Amino acid sequence: MKRINPWMVAMPALILTVATACGSPVGSADSAPTGSSAGPITLDSCGREVVFDAVPRSVLAVGSEAPALLAAAGAGDKLTHYAGSLQVPFDEATKSLVDDAVRITEDSHDVSYEMILGSGADVVIGTDIAAGVDLDSLAERLDSAGVQMLTVSGYCAGFEDRSTGGLSGFEQIYRDVESYGKLFGTEQVAAESVQSMRDRVAAAAQRVDQEVGLRGLPLYVPAAGTLGSYGHESLVSEQMSLLGMDNVFTKVSKRYFEPSTEELIASAADKVFAMYLPTGSSALETDQDVREALRDRPELDGLSAIDDDAAVVPLNYYYSSPGPLAVDGIELLAERLAKP
Repeated sequence: MKRINPWMVAMPALILTVATACGSPVGSADSAPTGSSAGPITLDSCGREVVFDAVPRSVLAVGSEAPALLAAAGAGDKLTHYAGSLQVPFDEATKSLVDDAVRITEDSHDVSYEMILGSGADVVIGTDIAAGVDLDSLAERLDSAGVQMLTVSGYCAGFEDRSTGGLSGFEQIYRDVESYGKLFGTEQVAAESVQSMRDRVAAAAQRVDQEVGLRGLPLYVPAAGTLGSYGHESLVSEQMSLLGMDNVFTKVSKRYFEPSTEELIASAADKVFAMYLPTGSSALETDQDVREALRDRPELDGLSAIDDDAAVVPLNYYYSSPGPLAVDGIELLAERLAKP
Protein backbone atom coordinates (compact mmCIF):
# COMPACT_ATOMS: atom_id res chain seq x y z
CA MET A 1 0.00 0.00 0.00
CA LYS A 2 1.30 3.45 -0.78
CA ARG A 3 2.55 5.25 2.28
CA ILE A 4 0.73 8.47 3.02
CA ASN A 5 2.64 11.40 4.43
CA PRO A 6 0.43 13.06 7.04
CA TRP A 7 2.01 16.39 6.25
CA MET A 8 0.38 16.10 2.86
CA VAL A 9 -2.88 14.87 4.38
CA ALA A 10 -2.89 17.81 6.67
CA MET A 11 -2.46 20.33 3.98
CA PRO A 12 -4.92 19.80 1.20
CA ALA A 13 -3.20 20.06 -2.09
CA LEU A 14 -2.84 23.74 -2.56
CA ILE A 15 -0.79 25.27 0.08
CA LEU A 16 -2.14 28.64 -0.77
CA THR A 17 -3.50 30.53 2.23
CA VAL A 18 -3.86 34.05 3.30
CA ALA A 19 -0.75 34.30 5.23
CA THR A 20 -0.59 37.01 7.69
CA ALA A 21 1.92 35.75 10.03
CA CYS A 22 4.62 34.44 7.77
CA GLY A 23 7.07 37.29 7.77
CA SER A 24 6.01 40.87 8.36
CA PRO A 25 2.58 41.26 9.96
CA VAL A 26 -0.28 41.03 7.53
CA GLY A 27 -2.15 44.21 6.96
CA SER A 28 0.88 46.19 8.05
CA ALA A 29 1.48 49.90 7.52
CA ASP A 30 1.68 49.58 3.75
CA SER A 31 -1.80 48.06 3.57
CA ALA A 32 -4.54 50.50 2.71
CA PRO A 33 -8.05 50.26 4.17
CA THR A 34 -10.28 47.83 2.32
CA GLY A 35 -12.59 49.20 -0.32
CA SER A 36 -12.76 49.52 -4.08
CA SER A 37 -11.62 53.14 -3.91
CA ALA A 38 -9.16 52.81 -1.04
CA GLY A 39 -6.21 51.78 -3.17
CA PRO A 40 -4.09 48.61 -3.19
CA ILE A 41 -4.14 46.21 -0.24
CA THR A 42 -0.92 44.35 0.51
CA LEU A 43 -0.86 41.05 2.38
CA ASP A 44 2.05 38.83 3.28
CA SER A 45 1.84 35.18 2.23
CA CYS A 46 4.70 33.19 3.75
CA GLY A 47 7.13 35.98 2.97
CA ARG A 48 5.67 36.66 -0.47
CA GLU A 49 4.03 40.06 -0.91
CA VAL A 50 0.60 39.89 -2.53
CA VAL A 51 -1.02 43.11 -3.77
CA PHE A 52 -4.75 43.41 -4.39
CA ASP A 53 -5.93 46.38 -6.47
CA ALA A 54 -9.57 45.54 -5.75
CA VAL A 55 -11.61 43.41 -3.39
CA PRO A 56 -11.83 39.85 -4.78
CA ARG A 57 -15.34 38.83 -5.81
CA SER A 58 -14.77 35.07 -5.86
CA VAL A 59 -12.63 32.70 -3.77
CA LEU A 60 -11.52 29.14 -4.44
CA ALA A 61 -10.78 27.55 -1.05
CA VAL A 62 -8.41 24.60 -1.10
CA GLY A 63 -8.44 22.43 1.99
CA SER A 64 -10.36 22.63 5.25
CA GLU A 65 -8.82 25.72 6.83
CA ALA A 66 -9.68 28.44 4.30
CA PRO A 67 -13.51 28.07 4.44
CA ALA A 68 -13.55 28.35 8.24
CA LEU A 69 -11.10 31.26 8.21
CA LEU A 70 -13.27 33.09 5.69
CA ALA A 71 -16.38 32.44 7.75
CA ALA A 72 -14.69 33.72 10.90
CA ALA A 73 -13.65 36.87 9.06
CA GLY A 74 -17.22 37.54 7.95
CA ALA A 75 -16.32 36.94 4.30
CA GLY A 76 -17.90 33.54 3.82
CA ASP A 77 -20.13 34.87 1.05
CA LYS A 78 -17.01 35.24 -1.12
CA LEU A 79 -16.47 31.47 -1.10
CA THR A 80 -17.69 30.25 -4.49
CA HIS A 81 -15.53 27.16 -5.11
CA TYR A 82 -14.13 24.47 -2.83
CA ALA A 83 -11.53 21.74 -3.25
CA GLY A 84 -11.50 19.27 -0.40
CA SER A 85 -13.37 16.82 1.77
CA LEU A 86 -16.92 17.20 3.03
CA GLN A 87 -16.08 14.95 6.00
CA VAL A 88 -14.53 17.84 7.92
CA PRO A 89 -16.24 18.62 11.28
CA PHE A 90 -17.13 22.15 10.19
CA ASP A 91 -19.44 24.26 12.33
CA GLU A 92 -22.94 24.63 10.89
CA ALA A 93 -22.31 28.02 9.28
CA THR A 94 -19.10 26.94 7.54
CA LYS A 95 -20.61 23.65 6.42
CA SER A 96 -23.45 25.56 4.77
CA LEU A 97 -20.94 27.71 2.87
CA VAL A 98 -18.99 24.67 1.69
CA ASP A 99 -22.13 22.80 0.68
CA ASP A 100 -23.27 25.77 -1.42
CA ALA A 101 -19.90 26.24 -3.14
CA VAL A 102 -19.02 24.59 -6.43
CA ARG A 103 -16.87 21.60 -5.53
CA ILE A 104 -14.09 21.15 -8.04
CA THR A 105 -12.57 18.01 -6.48
CA GLU A 106 -12.87 15.87 -3.38
CA ASP A 107 -9.14 15.44 -2.94
CA SER A 108 -7.42 18.79 -2.55
CA HIS A 109 -4.16 17.14 -3.59
CA ASP A 110 -5.62 16.76 -7.08
CA VAL A 111 -5.93 20.51 -7.64
CA SER A 112 -4.09 21.72 -10.71
CA TYR A 113 -3.24 25.05 -12.30
CA GLU A 114 -5.89 24.35 -14.91
CA MET A 115 -8.54 23.66 -12.25
CA ILE A 116 -7.77 26.95 -10.56
CA LEU A 117 -8.15 28.93 -13.76
CA GLY A 118 -11.24 26.94 -14.74
CA SER A 119 -12.98 27.92 -11.50
CA GLY A 120 -13.01 31.55 -12.55
CA ALA A 121 -12.08 32.63 -9.00
CA ASP A 122 -10.17 35.87 -8.41
CA VAL A 123 -8.11 34.42 -5.57
CA VAL A 124 -7.21 30.93 -4.43
CA ILE A 125 -6.70 30.45 -0.69
CA GLY A 126 -5.54 27.18 0.79
CA THR A 127 -2.70 24.98 1.82
CA ASP A 128 -0.56 23.28 -0.83
CA ILE A 129 -0.81 22.35 -4.46
CA ALA A 130 1.54 19.40 -4.69
CA ALA A 131 4.96 18.18 -3.68
CA GLY A 132 7.77 19.66 -5.71
CA VAL A 133 5.84 22.73 -6.87
CA ASP A 134 7.64 26.01 -6.32
CA LEU A 135 5.18 28.39 -4.69
CA ASP A 136 6.72 31.54 -6.11
CA SER A 137 6.68 30.18 -9.65
CA LEU A 138 3.09 29.01 -9.28
CA ALA A 139 2.06 32.37 -7.84
CA GLU A 140 3.72 34.23 -10.72
CA ARG A 141 2.05 31.98 -13.26
CA LEU A 142 -1.37 32.49 -11.67
CA ASP A 143 -0.80 36.23 -11.31
CA SER A 144 -0.08 36.46 -15.03
CA ALA A 145 -3.48 34.82 -15.61
CA GLY A 146 -5.21 37.28 -13.27
CA VAL A 147 -5.50 35.05 -10.18
CA GLN A 148 -3.94 35.86 -6.81
CA MET A 149 -2.69 33.13 -4.49
CA LEU A 150 -2.54 33.19 -0.69
CA THR A 151 -1.18 30.50 1.65
CA VAL A 152 -2.59 29.63 5.10
CA SER A 153 -0.07 30.91 7.61
CA GLY A 154 -0.01 27.73 9.66
CA TYR A 155 1.67 25.88 6.81
CA CYS A 156 4.48 28.36 6.18
CA ALA A 157 6.84 26.39 8.41
CA GLY A 158 6.50 23.41 6.11
CA PHE A 159 8.29 25.19 3.27
CA GLU A 160 12.00 25.57 2.91
CA ASP A 161 13.19 29.15 3.30
CA ARG A 162 9.78 30.25 4.62
CA SER A 163 9.11 31.87 7.96
CA THR A 164 6.26 32.07 10.43
CA GLY A 165 7.57 35.42 11.60
CA GLY A 166 8.01 34.04 15.09
CA LEU A 167 4.26 33.85 15.64
CA SER A 168 2.65 30.96 17.48
CA GLY A 169 0.14 28.71 15.73
CA PHE A 170 -2.92 30.33 17.26
CA GLU A 171 -1.55 33.82 16.53
CA GLN A 172 -1.18 32.78 12.90
CA ILE A 173 -4.85 31.77 12.85
CA TYR A 174 -5.89 35.09 14.36
CA ARG A 175 -3.76 37.04 11.90
CA ASP A 176 -5.22 35.12 8.96
CA VAL A 177 -8.73 36.03 10.09
CA GLU A 178 -7.69 39.66 10.50
CA SER A 179 -6.11 39.64 7.04
CA TYR A 180 -9.28 38.33 5.42
CA GLY A 181 -11.17 41.05 7.26
CA LYS A 182 -8.89 43.71 5.82
CA LEU A 183 -9.09 42.25 2.34
CA PHE A 184 -12.87 41.95 2.23
CA GLY A 185 -13.81 44.97 4.34
CA THR A 186 -15.17 42.97 7.27
CA GLU A 187 -12.66 44.08 9.90
CA GLN A 188 -15.20 44.40 12.71
CA VAL A 189 -16.54 40.88 12.29
CA ALA A 190 -12.99 39.55 12.07
CA ALA A 191 -11.96 41.38 15.25
CA GLU A 192 -14.94 39.98 17.15
CA SER A 193 -14.18 36.47 15.93
CA VAL A 194 -10.55 36.73 17.00
CA GLN A 195 -11.49 37.95 20.46
CA SER A 196 -13.97 35.11 20.84
CA MET A 197 -11.32 32.56 19.84
CA ARG A 198 -8.79 34.06 22.25
CA ASP A 199 -11.30 33.85 25.08
CA ARG A 200 -12.18 30.24 24.28
CA VAL A 201 -8.53 29.14 24.14
CA ALA A 202 -7.81 30.84 27.46
CA ALA A 203 -10.86 29.23 29.07
CA ALA A 204 -9.86 25.79 27.79
CA ALA A 205 -6.37 26.13 29.24
CA GLN A 206 -7.83 27.02 32.63
CA ARG A 207 -9.94 23.85 32.70
CA VAL A 208 -6.95 21.57 33.09
CA ASP A 209 -5.03 21.11 36.33
CA GLN A 210 -1.58 21.44 34.87
CA GLU A 211 1.04 19.05 36.21
CA VAL A 212 4.65 20.10 35.80
CA GLY A 213 6.83 17.69 33.84
CA LEU A 214 4.19 15.61 32.04
CA ARG A 215 5.48 14.59 28.62
CA GLY A 216 3.22 14.19 25.62
CA LEU A 217 3.97 12.37 22.38
CA PRO A 218 2.04 13.69 19.35
CA LEU A 219 1.53 11.02 16.67
CA TYR A 220 -0.21 10.80 13.33
CA VAL A 221 -1.65 7.29 13.01
CA PRO A 222 -2.12 6.06 9.42
CA ALA A 223 -3.84 2.79 8.65
CA ALA A 224 -0.54 1.58 7.19
CA GLY A 225 2.94 2.97 6.75
CA THR A 226 5.20 4.93 9.04
CA LEU A 227 4.00 6.74 12.14
CA GLY A 228 4.58 10.47 12.04
CA SER A 229 5.12 13.02 14.77
CA TYR A 230 5.17 16.79 15.23
CA GLY A 231 7.85 19.21 16.38
CA HIS A 232 7.52 22.63 17.96
CA GLU A 233 6.35 24.25 14.69
CA SER A 234 3.10 22.27 14.83
CA LEU A 235 -0.18 23.52 16.22
CA VAL A 236 -0.77 20.35 18.22
CA SER A 237 2.48 21.05 20.07
CA GLU A 238 1.09 24.43 21.10
CA GLN A 239 -2.23 22.91 22.10
CA MET A 240 -0.37 20.46 24.34
CA SER A 241 1.72 23.23 25.88
CA LEU A 242 -1.31 25.37 26.68
CA LEU A 243 -2.82 22.37 28.46
CA GLY A 244 0.27 21.81 30.57
CA MET A 245 2.08 19.14 28.52
CA ASP A 246 5.63 19.17 27.22
CA ASN A 247 5.99 17.88 23.67
CA VAL A 248 8.70 15.19 23.79
CA PHE A 249 9.84 16.48 20.39
CA THR A 250 9.67 20.17 21.19
CA LYS A 251 13.34 20.58 20.22
CA VAL A 252 12.65 19.30 16.71
CA SER A 253 12.49 22.39 14.49
CA LYS A 254 9.92 20.94 12.12
CA ARG A 255 6.17 20.84 11.83
CA TYR A 256 5.98 17.17 10.85
CA PHE A 257 8.58 14.40 10.66
CA GLU A 258 8.90 10.61 10.96
CA PRO A 259 10.74 9.59 14.15
CA SER A 260 12.71 6.39 14.50
CA THR A 261 11.56 3.50 16.69
CA GLU A 262 14.35 4.34 19.11
CA GLU A 263 13.16 7.93 19.42
CA LEU A 264 9.58 6.82 20.03
CA ILE A 265 10.52 4.43 22.83
CA ALA A 266 13.08 6.78 24.35
CA SER A 267 10.43 9.50 24.58
CA ALA A 268 8.98 7.73 27.66
CA ALA A 269 5.81 9.75 27.09
CA ASP A 270 3.18 10.03 29.80
CA LYS A 271 0.45 10.78 27.25
CA VAL A 272 0.08 9.96 23.57
CA PHE A 273 -1.87 12.43 21.44
CA ALA A 274 -2.99 10.22 18.57
CA MET A 275 -4.24 12.12 15.53
CA TYR A 276 -6.19 10.37 12.82
CA LEU A 277 -8.62 10.95 9.96
CA PRO A 278 -11.93 9.07 9.86
CA THR A 279 -11.37 8.77 6.10
CA GLY A 280 -8.34 8.87 3.89
CA SER A 281 -4.93 7.71 5.07
CA SER A 282 -6.10 6.73 8.55
CA ALA A 283 -9.46 5.12 7.81
CA LEU A 284 -9.97 4.98 11.57
CA GLU A 285 -13.41 5.92 12.81
CA THR A 286 -13.51 5.63 16.60
CA ASP A 287 -11.24 6.35 19.55
CA GLN A 288 -11.01 2.63 20.23
CA ASP A 289 -9.92 2.01 16.63
CA VAL A 290 -7.06 4.41 17.23
CA ARG A 291 -5.99 2.77 20.49
CA GLU A 292 -6.02 -0.67 18.89
CA ALA A 293 -4.05 0.59 15.89
CA LEU A 294 -1.37 1.94 18.23
CA ARG A 295 -1.16 -1.32 20.16
CA ASP A 296 -0.71 -3.25 16.93
CA ARG A 297 2.37 -1.19 16.09
CA PRO A 298 5.57 -3.18 16.82
CA GLU A 299 7.62 0.04 16.86
CA LEU A 300 5.68 1.12 19.97
CA ASP A 301 6.42 -2.05 21.95
CA GLY A 302 7.97 -0.85 25.18
CA LEU A 303 6.05 2.42 25.32
CA SER A 304 3.85 1.75 28.32
CA ALA A 305 1.53 4.70 27.77
CA ILE A 306 -0.23 3.04 24.84
CA ASP A 307 -1.50 0.24 27.07
CA ASP A 308 -3.37 2.70 29.27
CA ASP A 309 -6.64 3.95 27.78
CA ALA A 310 -6.46 7.09 29.90
CA ALA A 311 -2.98 7.88 28.57
CA VAL A 312 -4.02 7.75 24.90
CA VAL A 313 -5.84 10.86 23.69
CA PRO A 314 -7.27 10.34 20.17
CA LEU A 315 -8.02 13.49 18.15
CA ASN A 316 -9.52 13.93 14.70
CA TYR A 317 -6.68 15.57 12.74
CA TYR A 318 -8.80 18.50 11.61
CA TYR A 319 -8.96 19.71 15.22
CA SER A 320 -5.21 20.32 15.15
CA SER A 321 -5.03 22.00 11.74
CA PRO A 322 -4.25 25.76 11.51
CA GLY A 323 -7.76 27.13 11.32
CA PRO A 324 -10.66 27.90 13.67
CA LEU A 325 -11.25 24.17 14.24
CA ALA A 326 -8.06 24.21 16.33
CA VAL A 327 -10.00 26.20 18.92
CA ASP A 328 -12.61 23.44 19.03
CA GLY A 329 -9.69 21.03 19.28
CA ILE A 330 -8.15 22.56 22.37
CA GLU A 331 -11.60 22.57 23.99
CA LEU A 332 -12.02 18.87 23.21
CA LEU A 333 -8.57 18.08 24.58
CA ALA A 334 -9.22 20.11 27.71
CA GLU A 335 -12.45 18.20 28.27
CA ARG A 336 -10.64 14.88 27.98
CA LEU A 337 -7.72 15.92 30.15
CA ALA A 338 -9.69 17.75 32.85
CA LYS A 339 -9.89 15.86 36.10
CA PRO A 340 -13.41 15.16 37.43
